[in-house]
Amino acid sequence: MNKVLIGMSGGVDSSVAAALLKKQGYSVHGVTLRLTEGDTGFIDDAKNVCDKIGISFEVLDFREKFKKLVEEAFVKEFKAGRTPNPCVICNKAIKFGALFDYAMEQGFDFVATGHYARIECVDGVYALYKAESLDKDQTYFLYALSQEKLSKILMPLGGYNKDYVRELAKEFDLPVWKKKDSQDICFIPDGDKNAYLKKILDDSPGDFLDTDGNVIGHHTGIFNYTYGQRKGIGAYGEPRFVLSINPDNNSIVLGKKGEEFSQSFYIDNVNLMADLGDEFSCSCKVRYSAHDLPCTVKAENNMYKVTLSAPARSITPGQACVFYDGDRLLGGGTIVTR
Repeated sequence: MNKVLIGMSGGVDSSVAAALLKKQGYSVHGVTLRLTEGDTGFIDDAKNVCDKIGISFEVLDFREKFKKLVEEAFVKEFKAGRTPNPCVICNKAIKFGALFDYAMEQGFDFVATGHYARIECVDGVYALYKAESLDKDQTYFLYALSQEKLSKILMPLGGYNKDYVRELAKEFDLPVWKKKDSQDICFIPDGDKNAYLKKILDDSPGDFLDTDGNVIGHHTGIFNYTYGQRKGIGAYGEPRFVLSINPDNNSIVLGKKGEEFSQSFYIDNVNLMADLGDEFSCSCKVRYSAHDLPCTVKAENNMYKVTLSAPARSITPGQACVFYDGDRLLGGGTIVTR
């Protein structure tokens, strides 16, 4: 019987995933990660689910790892004038990094999660595909996975939508079946990102510049702004948008309407799940909530240059650019220029 370690958040998705794997005949072991100093009620929820479906359970204290690999990386990106996605960082460093390593060290055959994504293997090659329910698809966060890891990961919810998953939770009589989805950054539970960063980073006021370098106003601290932002930057007689954030001189460049669009940009820290060569065509997402955009990708200057078929608004350094061929995830990287 194959042994599966499943990450348990105490929510509906991972709970149903665990119940499905148990029903399918796997030897399932639930693990909840303690990542922050905050509320630990989710640990009780996860344990209650494991007790209900009859699987073993443990808590791993990953607070130190999480602080170093996720929280500090998150802050470092803002300090550099970029806007990171913490879930991308966490999936790479924690869920499919530290937790995956722990599972392999303990002799498990697979690691499972409640992600909405599909893994398929054809002729010995593993590929990750968007979930059947596109409104829940989470492949954007998973572009850094390797062939080796894909071969040892199970995602049993990829073929379901959330309504059906809740029905399954009710059928399994799981105590969390009515629990609401979490929408916040887990280490910023009140959702106030700026207040969190203000405790750590220097929020000294600085200058708003136009594209010619002239001072046209003043900002309240660079991490209070993001690329493409229009609201909260003052009145200039015409719409202005954030074009660049420059920590070296604590300035923010504002552009006029239309200048917030870009058609090409560079990415680094690229992971490709297939051999695509130095140049290829595909579609891409430039943020989790964005639509797929046709593009060409070319290796250049130790990075990859992405050229869109048409200009797109607010390409944001720090966000992930993720590549697709239809529903198949090809890989991705981190946007470094717009």
